[in-house]
Order: sequence, then structure tokens, then C-alpha cells
Amino acid sequence: MKKFILAFLIFAASFCALPENAWADEETYSRILAEDVTLFMDADLTMPWFTLPYSYYVRILSVGSRSVKVEYKGGSANKPSVKGYIAIENLNAGKEPEAPYPNVTFSVGASCLLYKDTNFTYAETIAENSVIDFYGITYSKSGKEYAFGYVSAPSGDNYMGFIEKSSIKNFAVPRLPVEVVIPESEAVKETESEEPVKRSNALGDNLQIVIIVGISVVAISIVYLLFRPNPERAKEEALTESEFKD
Repeated sequence: MKKFILAFLIFAASFCALPENAWADEETYSRILAEDVTLFMDADLTMPWFTLPYSYYVRILSVGSRSVKVEYKGGSANKPSVKGYIAIENLNAGKEPEAPYPNVTFSVGASCLLYKDTNFTYAETIAENSVIDFYGITYSKSGKEYAFGYVSAPSGDNYMGFIEKSSIKNFAVPRLPVEVVIPESEAVKETESEEPVKRSNALGDNLQIVIIVGISVVAISIVYLLFRPNPERAKEEALTESEFKD
């Protein structure tokens, strides 16, 4: 018995000692299933970077107690990846999808500023008809909406930063289809709510049958009472006939 307990404790200790990356290797991607999932620059989630687009994915690098280290827009030399952190409650782990990241580019409608930091203090002038590969959205303290992405200028220069959304032509990010999964508890409630309807329908059908049978019995009884043979009358008719013959 003591040997069994010791073996169990050793197994439990080895399981708890598994590195975070070992779990991440098994299920490598997390899907963005909320409108406000923010990619942070730090594991403590104090430095917001930009909001990730709904229905797309991030690749899981490691899982901590409060946050998940992820990579976004990886796998292409033309689209530099960024690494950051999302809150642990936004983790929706799954297998590698066919289209993990948004593959959309937009043209810049007029010369504008590209901000290189989240405080919108360091800027670079971007020429008209520059192209931005979209990554995500953020807002300034004044409430202006900015798109973060990889910008290719007509001059051949490339930048990473934020451009005001109003400077981008025909801005619209397509969404991937998301299957609606009904929680098991709600499915049970829905089934239970349907059962009384079925029972009430069955009860109504049975009641109709009883009423029809009852009416039929009453009708047959009335017909029987109206046309049943009367012994007294038959007797009188028989006597009258015999008397007539006599």
C-alpha cells in the first residue's frame, strides 16, 4: 500500500511539473470569440496594444496563471508576426485552423500620420495610396479609432503602427463563420419545455376521443330508447287480433 501511495505522489508531482509549453503544443491556437479581446504587451495585462478581430485566432505559446502568451499573424515573411498576451479568461483552445488571421489590406485615402506607439506621440507621415495590412483596432484617449497594421508606402518603405480609421478607404473586416454551440443546460431546458407541449397535445387528442365516444354512446342510447320494442303494446296488439278473429 505504501509503495502504491509513493508511486502516485511521484506521478502527480511529475504531472504538475510539466512546462507550460507542453500544454500549448497539444492545442496550439485560441479563437477570438468576443468583441473586446485585447492583445497586451506585458504578462500583467497593464499595457494594452490593440483589440484582436472577432472570429480569428492567435497561436498559443505558453499559458500562465493570469495571461496567455500568444503569437499573431505568424507564418509569413511578408506579414511580420507580433507577440503579446491575452487574458486567461479569453482562452478558447483548439487545433490549427485553415485561416487563422485576417488576410485583408486597405488603401490609405490621403496623406496622414502613422503613430508608432500606443500613446500616439511618435509619428511618421504616410503618403496617399499606401497599403496597410490590417492587424487590429485601438482607440486614443480622445476616442478616435485607429487601425494597427503593417504599412507599405509607394516609396518602398515599410512601417508598423496606427493609422486613423477615417484615412482608410472602404474599411471592412470580414468575419469567419462561428458555430453557435448551445450549452448543455440550455439544451436540457429546451427539451423539457417541449415535453409539456407534447403531453398537452396528447391529452387534447385523448380528450377528443373520449368526447366522441361519449356522444356516440348517448346517441345510441337515445335511438335505442326511441325504437326499442314495447312488450305491453305488443301484448295488446296480439289480444286485439285474437279477439277480432273470435
